[in-house]
Formats: sequence, C-alpha cells, structure tokens
Amino acid sequence: MAGGLERVYGTEEDKVNCSFYIKIGACRYENKCQRIHSIPPISQTILFKHMYQNSPIEVAIASGNAVSQAGIEEALEKFENFYEDVFLKLAEFGEIEDLIVCENIGDHLVGNVYVKYTSEYYAEGCFNALQNLSYENRPLQMEYSPVLDFSSAKCKQYIDGTCQRGGACNYLHLKKISTKFKKSLFNQMYEEHPDYREKKEKEINEKSPKKHKKKEKKSKKKKSSSSRESSRRNSIERQKMINDWNETGIQNVSQAQKMMYGNNMPAPVYTPKVSMRTSPELLQLQLQLAALKEQLTAIKMS
Repeated sequence: MAGGLERVYGTEEDKVNCSFYIKIGACRYENKCQRIHSIPPISQTILFKHMYQNSPIEVAIASGNAVSQAGIEEALEKFENFYEDVFLKLAEFGEIEDLIVCENIGDHLVGNVYVKYTSEYYAEGCFNALQNLSYENRPLQMEYSPVLDFSSAKCKQYIDGTCQRGGACNYLHLKKISTKFKKSLFNQMYEEHPDYREKKEKEINEKSPKKHKKKEKKSKKKKSSSSRESSRRNSIERQKMINDWNETGIQNVSQAQKMMYGNNMPAPVYTPKVSMRTSPELLQLQLQLAALKEQLTAIKMS
C-alpha cells in the first residue's frame, strides 16, 4: 500500500496532491485548486513570488510579438542589471547552486524568481534574514519551494523553440542570460566568499580522496564591475540570444497569421528593419520606399 502511494505521489495519478505544484512550485488554480499544495517546512529552494517586474517590451517578447533590436537590447540590459543585483545579494547568505527568473506572463508565474542553494542550511539563513523586507518598495513574498530539479519544471518545447502557448504556458519559460555573464557572477561569489569553495572542495575530497587532491591556492585578481560589464555586452552568445529573440518573434507572428488566414494569407508588407544604428533620415527613406512598394503592388493588382 505504502509503495503504491509512493509510486503515484506527484504524478497525474495522485488524486490528493497537486502534481503541477510539486513539479513547478506554482499552480494556475492557486488557492482554488482541488488538490493539496504542500509547502515544505524547509527546502534548498526559495521562491520569490512576482519579484521581477516586466516592462511592456518584455511582455511583448514573452508573448512572441516582434520587437525592435533596440527594444531587445533595452530589455536585456534591464534584466541583466536585476539578475546581477539579486544574485550577489542572495550569495551573501550562502552558496548558490542556481538562480532562475520566469519569463511566463501567467498570473501564477509572472516575475517569479527561484534561488536554489547548495544546502538547506544556507536557504534557511536567507529565508530568515529577508523576512519583512522589500525590494524596490514592494514587500518580498517568499516561500520554500518543493522544486529541487528545474529540468523537470522547464518547458521542453520552449527550449526547442516550438512552444505554441508562449508566455501563457504553465511550464517554466526561463529568461535567457548568457553563460559567460552568469559564470562571472559565480566567480565573483567564490572570490567574495572563499569559504564556499573550500567547503565544496572538502566535500569532494571526502567523497573521492584519490581523484580529487587539494590544489595550492592561486591568487586571483578580483574582476572589476567594468570588466564584467564588458564581458556581457561584447559576448557573442549575447548577440546570438538577441538574434534568436528576433527570429522567434517572426516565427510566432507567421504561425499566428497562418492560423488566422489559412490558405488566404495576405501578401507580406515590407517593414523597415530598425536597429540602434538606424538614423532618423535613413528610417524616413525606408518608410517612403515601403509606401512606394505598397502603391506599386496596389496598381498591379487593380
């Protein structure tokens, strides 16, 4: 009997506990859900509900709408500043294993931030220290989360670029951040808190003393904030993320048009490509050219 209950716990067969809450840490039915949302008394993961405030541009990106290059740059800069600020603050309480921010725009997931520490001890210290505090003049809404494996909470179709639900999906769509920039934040965490690295090395040595021998410490110069800014702004990976956003937005718009018009798709309308380097004069010429092309198309059709 006990084995059977353990087998169905957290699955669709579980008629008592909400499988979505166990897997995602949030449920679209929230308090109205007919199944139990069991908030753990302690966990390595803390959920900060609706901590991140999306700009209109970010909502458009999450919805799959086309956004200009300048708009994407602005949104990415805003998010990276937030991520850096929150990561380094939360790292003061313990070693972070991962920090993720939801891109979803559903009421139960919008702006949610998950931090997973390497131990419950660190998570508890953070949870107690941040009680009754605010971020950007808004009270922090914290709770321990049952999610310990983010891979099962992420939307696989979103990762593949095929999710049709966009920001309304109930699985996690994570805001993109370059690996290089994220790695620089982890390096800074270990530089500012060397005891985290020492503890990890000690645990590794205890588990596999033959494979992992203690290495002599090498002095490393602390990276300045300007060097980190440079690494994230000049990252090739960061530019690829921007291009992916543009491509995804175009694909989503195209799919929506096909669903709406079917085989009676209207002729594509020329739209000038706007970037941060486009001058007002060039943009005006592009718009005039677009208008002339539309007039020529109308004459040919008449």
